[in-house]
Amino acid sequence: MKRTLLFLLLAFSITGAFGQALSANNLFSLAAYPIPKSDNYLARNGFALAGKTTQSDTLLRFYRYKRTKHVAHPDSIFRSITRTDIKDATFITFETESFNEFKHIAAELKNEGFICKQELQAIDTSEILFQNKDKLVRACLKIVEDSIRTYSLMFHKKIFPKAKDIYYADDLLAFTSHEYLVHYFGESNVKRDIYFFSGNEIAKCSVLFLNTNRQVVFIWADEENRCTISSLLFGGQQNLQSSIESGKYVEENNWALKSGVRPGMSLMELRMLNGTDFRFYGGNSPNSGSIIPGDSGKLNFKKEEIILACLNCKDDKFTMAKIINADDSIVEGRILFVLSVILNPM
Repeated sequence: MKRTLLFLLLAFSITGAFGQALSANNLFSLAAYPIPKSDNYLARNGFALAGKTTQSDTLLRFYRYKRTKHVAHPDSIFRSITRTDIKDATFITFETESFNEFKHIAAELKNEGFICKQELQAIDTSEILFQNKDKLVRACLKIVEDSIRTYSLMFHKKIFPKAKDIYYADDLLAFTSHEYLVHYFGESNVKRDIYFFSGNEIAKCSVLFLNTNRQVVFIWADEENRCTISSLLFGGQQNLQSSIESGKYVEENNWALKSGVRPGMSLMELRMLNGTDFRFYGGNSPNSGSIIPGDSGKLNFKKEEIILACLNCKDDKFTMAKIINADDSIVEGRILFVLSVILNPM
């Protein structure tokens, strides 16, 4: 009780010092308001509409802080708000030239349970992320005219697809952070892990439905914050630290891509799906079994990287070959199938 009272008193004193600065909760709420209500709310808090524009399917509205008679304790701090509406998503970006104001909002976020891996001073050189369940704040430093420093915070509350709409592997691309996965699927179904690539390369990853036939490995572009998808891995023989230590490997995977590709499908099925011949690396290659991306065919082997495995490819003809055609392998009666699929955002 005492701790809560002290925080409220501190928040009140800081907010009073900063005039009509909006809280983090206020800024998140703005994203849920329709535009007329958002305009009215901002006007009552000293922000006037300064302009609006439409770019393709994106609607932008700009607001500037005005020191008017409607504000009880106006100050001279520069502040602005940008509202960005893109289809079903709304982003609220708040900018202030006050580092103390930025620190206050950061403290408020951390008090609300937001995770932040960086120190606030890191904002001088990099973006800082605050994550909590379905909410995300991206903070960065901007240098504007006359070397004026402004602190920009973009607030976004993620809208997820309905459970019935998550059917294909591609639908999982909507979950662009570990926090989003935990919020939607539950903490018991999402595990932190380490993935071992070839050589000495490793990556922090998240695994959905570990050791089940619905397992998916999320490789993150931003490993520290475990966000921004680099690729999704489906299928067998995934080199996870937990699998190596436990000796448990998923033999079957039930995910299918919108293209029709799925782990376990035969080479003949894949060939028919593509509609034309394709090539893959043979046994005399460090990437043995990997399909080579090409310009022909219905499938995009750059977006959907496919690795084949074979049950009867121990002969010299296969092991000594660098590149092999799918049609030749089918004629020779080789038992090839899709071992794993790497889905890349495009």
